Amino acid sequence: MILLALAAAATAHPAALHTYKDWIAGCDNIRSCQANALAPEDAGSDDYLMLTIARGANPHDAAALSVPLPEKGAPGSRYALKVDGAVVATFAAPAGGEARLPLTRALVATLLGGQRAVLVDAQGTNAGGASLAGLAAALLYFDDQQHRIGTMGALKAIGQRPDSTIPTPPAAPLIAPPAPSPRPPRGISVGEATRLIGPDAATCEYANGKVSPQAYRLDVGHSLVLVALPCGDGAYNFTTSVYVVGEAGPPRPALFDVAPGMGDEAGKPGTGDLTNGDWDPKSRRLTSYEKARGIGDCGSTESYVWDGTRFRLVEQNEMDECRGSMDYIRTWIARTAG
Repeated sequence: MILLALAAAATAHPAALHTYKDWIAGCDNIRSCQANALAPEDAGSDDYLMLTIARGANPHDAAALSVPLPEKGAPGSRYALKVDGAVVATFAAPAGGEARLPLTRALVATLLGGQRAVLVDAQGTNAGGASLAGLAAALLYFDDQQHRIGTMGALKAIGQRPDSTIPTPPAAPLIAPPAPSPRPPRGISVGEATRLIGPDAATCEYANGKVSPQAYRLDVGHSLVLVALPCGDGAYNFTTSVYVVGEAGPPRPALFDVAPGMGDEAGKPGTGDLTNGDWDPKSRRLTSYEKARGIGDCGSTESYVWDGTRFRLVEQNEMDECRGSMDYIRTWIARTAG
């Protein structure tokens, strides 16, 4: 029973995203929250303004509005943000293609009272617009998740309670990977890899290359083996099976505290394949990126570290709605020791 309790406590639990009309919102396990504007479902053009709003969970963390700028705009170019035709902010374009504006009480009130925000350049040319429908509910979700309802610093549910009464957010979980080892990895043969993934995944008329297992050292007693599947891939998602090999004995499917991807097993402890996966020997992280459609405006990304027994989720970012937003929302974060 003690071991089961420890296993349950160690398992990551990414939060769900919530869609409110033309906005989607989510918070992670340390209560940092983000809301993204979405292209209206009946939109007929691509001049969307993918606004995002983010706020940390500490009592005095301020919210910020991020405004994406046109790629052709040079740093220093002047822009104005309008709500229902009235200018609410003017600014010079910074380097990096995105402006961050303090989400003041006055700006929040204007946004919540409006129907549409539009970005215009110095010549008055429309550089994209965003619907504000659903923003009020998204900001109320922030207030609720961050325990700000009824406080003076709330975004929507403003009250008289001082911000000092807001509880400190929880710390991100700490994962302690085992020490790296300079020993060469223990790999597996092409024949063994072919047997593991099965003939249907290894050989077909449209095979994307040949079975070629790649091995990497995890720690002194374990190696990682990635086997890209030549068959069964889609147009933009490529599958890799993941195995852990000890210094003796057969390879076994890698265990995850949260299975990667968006399939039926995603979000559950157990085994799983990587989608568009990779191993970074420098950071010692295993990553997966699953796109729900080709342009990548919906899907999930995961990053894992090896803890000596299984791969533990360090970060997950998601976007449930295929409505133009490329800025995935973080739903889980952990720290690593060492």
